[in-house]
Amino acid sequence: MAGLLFANAIHFGLGIFFCNAGIALTSAINVGFLIKFGLVTTTLLALIVLHEKMTLSKMMVVLIMLIGSFLISTKGNLIVPQFGDVLIILACLCWSTANVLVRKILKDSTISDEIVTWLRPVAGIPLLVAFVFLAPLYPEPIRKVFEINILEIGFPFLVVANGFFLALLFLYLNRTLKIASASYMTMMSMITPVIVTVLAFAFLKETMEWIQVVGAILIISSGVVTHYLQIDKQ
Repeated sequence: MAGLLFANAIHFGLGIFFCNAGIALTSAINVGFLIKFGLVTTTLLALIVLHEKMTLSKMMVVLIMLIGSFLISTKGNLIVPQFGDVLIILACLCWSTANVLVRKILKDSTISDEIVTWLRPVAGIPLLVAFVFLAPLYPEPIRKVFEINILEIGFPFLVVANGFFLALLFLYLNRTLKIASASYMTMMSMITPVIVTVLAFAFLKETMEWIQVVGAILIISSGVVTHYLQIDKQ
């Protein structure tokens, strides 16, 4: 149980802190792409900690998924490196570390994934609260992020809906880690930008450029190959 608390504190506490701080110090385009860097960090950590296989086919699929994510997020434009990018990568490293630790604990245990999901906010929120109290020590752009009054809720329905779907997200991710490899979980989660782009196109009337369509095709094709190669068992 202590191991799960530690892993969830890293994920929900450190990971979200670095992510929010990074968003304040870089562009939205950089965040959209770099946040998928977790695919690389998770695959590498799974190789080192869990001894999951690193085959040539897996490396090729990871590379193609990253290219697809880059095309969707940036529309093929080169990103300008900023300091916040380092924090986003640190956030990815925290999330990857936590997921690999959870996989290591759940792999041969009888602990339910619901318990792991419940422990995530339990372990992470105290750490986030500590970071909020330390806000006066941060640089100006980061300090503004943590000076927001979280009790001022303008859209309570959206807050409840977000919490509900976030809980489902953690639950299904933990269930995947219970039965499949960590690298498989993070590789299949790469379909997220495709779904977001399609929903934005359908409901927000946003436009999709041809290069984004190419990126979506690359990610979907890679997802099919991931399932076909049975990476969940590697």
